[in-house]
Amino acid sequence: MSDQKITISNGKLTVPENPTIPFIEGDGTGPDIWSASQLVFDSAVSKAYGGKRKINWKEVMAGEKSFKQNGNWLPDETLDAFREYLVGIKGPLTTPVGGGIRSLNVALRQILDLYVCLRPVRWYEGVPSPVKNPGAVNMVLFRENTEDIYAGIEFAAGTPESQKVLDFLAKEFPKEFNKIRFNTVEKSESFWKMVGAPNMNNDVQVGIGIKPVSYSGSVRLIHSAIAYAVKHNKKSVTLVHKGNIMKFTEGRSAIGVIQWPRNILGIRCIPGTNGKRPRKIKAKQKPMQSKRLRLHRVKF
Repeated sequence: MSDQKITISNGKLTVPENPTIPFIEGDGTGPDIWSASQLVFDSAVSKAYGGKRKINWKEVMAGEKSFKQNGNWLPDETLDAFREYLVGIKGPLTTPVGGGIRSLNVALRQILDLYVCLRPVRWYEGVPSPVKNPGAVNMVLFRENTEDIYAGIEFAAGTPESQKVLDFLAKEFPKEFNKIRFNTVEKSESFWKMVGAPNMNNDVQVGIGIKPVSYSGSVRLIHSAIAYAVKHNKKSVTLVHKGNIMKFTEGRSAIGVIQWPRNILGIRCIPGTNGKRPRKIKAKQKPMQSKRLRLHRVKF
């Protein structure tokens, strides 16, 4: 089958009759999952288009299978293939042990900037369900995939890197440093004596993770969700966050981004709960952890 590439122009995909789609078979249960999935994909395409269209599958390497064949967990050729063909699919991948790439999934997200984890959640007729009205469940989740904790900025406990961060906090931000419960040998020693294990290792063992959340990244994600809702005639978008605790990452971004949709999408968002306008919030009241936005088209 000839090599036919999916292309994109002005944000719209152009799909040829027989598109080439790269796939990573995956590790562990990957081969079993892929062989069954491919049958489903091919059958669905054949039924939808009366046998006139077909996917040309192109295997690319990653994970343990790739490492055993060429000594590389994630070859550049694989990344180039996903960039070139735009659409791809992968199976479960083994996380390398003992250094190098900590997570192939995170590496793929970061390198290819796959910033949205999009997950439709709905019920299909005939599937058993423990709830009385499963058909009422019909939502689409948009989750941040490259910022926040998914940026993967971490330093293992007891390493020189984590100690550098601790030293920096102790010097530049002593108040915040003191919030780390066991940030000194003395505090660790006191704890182990209290629980009757005075001979335990009292070295400072603190793993450090950095949680970067940018305004632009938040807008990019929520813009995608609202644009999807408008295109598919959804009535509302609900922002779920932990802004009552993480005020300057999740909280600030979640509150700030609701101000721009009119200029970008031609809609206005009305904050509320369950689609209703909210009561006036007192200054001392904690921010809501979820905020539903009713979408209304407006004319300029």
